[in-house]
Amino acid sequence: MIEIELKDLLKKTFPEARIEVTNDSHLHSGHAGSPDTGQSHFTVMVITNSFSGQSRVMRHKKINDAAKPLFQKGLHALSIRAMTIDECNHAY
Repeated sequence: MIEIELKDLLKKTFPEARIEVTNDSHLHSGHAGSPDTGQSHFTVMVITNSFSGQSRVMRHKKINDAAKPLFQKGLHALSIRAMTIDECNHAY
């Protein structure tokens, strides 16, 4: 299952991070680019201080690089929230 593999890859890449993976595929059923597998669109939140001093683009690149093998298996889109612990505490 892509959802489980995605979470495992992110945990391996960011072992100290708080990671949340939400399957949004049902929201995209019937849309162009959606394979209607139920495993194509996800929102990920990665909270780790290893992002400190990095731009949003660099953070997203690291997450996309971790998920790269899954795009060949049917992953179509990621919505990404990447922040440090301090940024997360101020956001909520």
